[in-house]
Amino acid sequence: MINEINIKHLRLFILVFLIVFVAALPLNVMDVDAAQYACISRDMVKSDNWLHVYDRGHDYLDKPPLLFWLASTSFKFFGVSNWAYKLPSFLFALLGIISTIKLCALLYDRKTGMLAGLMLASGLAMFIMTNDVRTDTILLGAVVFSIWQILLYLKTKNWICLIAGFVGIGAAMLAKGPLGIVIPAMALSAEFAYKRQWRNFIRPEWLIGLGIVSIILLPMAIGLYQQFDLHPEKMVNGKTGVSGLLFYFWTQSFGRVTGESDWGTKFDNDAGPFFFTHTFLWVFFPWSLLAAGALIKSILTLIKSRFRAGYLPELISAGGFVLIFLAMSASKYKLPHYIYVILPFAAILAARFLVHDVFHQAKRYLVITFTVLHGLFFVILSGVTLLILFFIFPDPPFSVIIATFLWILAGVFFAFRLWRKPEMLLYPLLCALLAFYFVGNLHFYPNLLSYSAPAAAGQIVAANKVPQGHYYTYKDLFAYTNDLYSGMTVP
Repeated sequence: MINEINIKHLRLFILVFLIVFVAALPLNVMDVDAAQYACISRDMVKSDNWLHVYDRGHDYLDKPPLLFWLASTSFKFFGVSNWAYKLPSFLFALLGIISTIKLCALLYDRKTGMLAGLMLASGLAMFIMTNDVRTDTILLGAVVFSIWQILLYLKTKNWICLIAGFVGIGAAMLAKGPLGIVIPAMALSAEFAYKRQWRNFIRPEWLIGLGIVSIILLPMAIGLYQQFDLHPEKMVNGKTGVSGLLFYFWTQSFGRVTGESDWGTKFDNDAGPFFFTHTFLWVFFPWSLLAAGALIKSILTLIKSRFRAGYLPELISAGGFVLIFLAMSASKYKLPHYIYVILPFAAILAARFLVHDVFHQAKRYLVITFTVLHGLFFVILSGVTLLILFFIFPDPPFSVIIATFLWILAGVFFAFRLWRKPEMLLYPLLCALLAFYFVGNLHFYPNLLSYSAPAAAGQIVAANKVPQGHYYTYKDLFAYTNDLYSGMTVP
């Protein structure tokens, strides 16, 4: 049945999703994190100090600097704007989609790879992360790129792939800390151990790769040492004697598990051990049930086979997903966007399950089950889209109304035209997703963001050219969009 699906159609759907996401680039940056990172990047350009990171004039010790460096570079070339801030992260999202396609094709075949890329591109998380831009988009793209390139090196012995793989790890570490190397190491270790490829654990080439990573991390390490380790008298996050290097390589990531980090002790959001379980179900909507089915099947296969090699074609996806999921669940502080990095593994799992199980002739009940589920999702998405269009924010532009109805009608057309064909399970739902994201980026978010008072106030101040010292926020109730759109750090 899978042979009936045209790979060109899948590629076209991915392209259309990307075009819809491009429409979000000019929208206002959101409080709190995205606006804070944009302000830090803008101030970095102004000061021309790229090694030391400051937030509202104070020493900043939290996220690694790659997002700030990329956004600052974009600001330098294109000027300070919403789209210039979001552009580098969008390109890493694109890298993540392409790398997922290539990795899955390397593990299975081109069509399964294209399905995995489409699922990653069309999942709810991609819609959110291309609007609320944080460090996790860069982490996702860099991690899956590094895994793809390292596996490709092991298959082809092409040294360019080895170098590219460890450049990806270095970028991932510059985006989110040690997780950037831990996540690829976990996924690859699961694969090597399952297939008894013990030599892959001790390859001398890995030392060269670690050397590449060290070179990439060197500018950041120098900046951290100069800014913090040489100045133990500095008060940083309420403490003195803070080591920037120790914070980066240990406290910020592993300290959330051991309790050494403020995130989980001083700041505890009481997320609970199963927070990422229900988070995953909506973050990877509408493909999360396919991924869950694939994961359950993989685990059962491993148990029945007593973890003997050969019963699963690969363990990159399932092993990487489970190990990273468990590690993140052990953290004492959790937020939904932390889980974005495992979505490429989920996409590969879901695509494989769709091709090898749902579309398998002997398992017709799975086709019927998921066709009904996806039909239900189509109805829900269409209903929510129309609710936003005519009730939540009524009086939309006529062009948006026409385009939305065309997408929904296209989904209905596909449902009848493709009756009893495998494409029926995908195409109508993809059309509903496109309608939902289209309305989200061209109608919902523009209206919703108009209610951000700090951003609106900042824009009024900038339009009226109010000088610094003539405009203040009340006490410490500031928001970063106020700083960003006023063009200054508002006292």
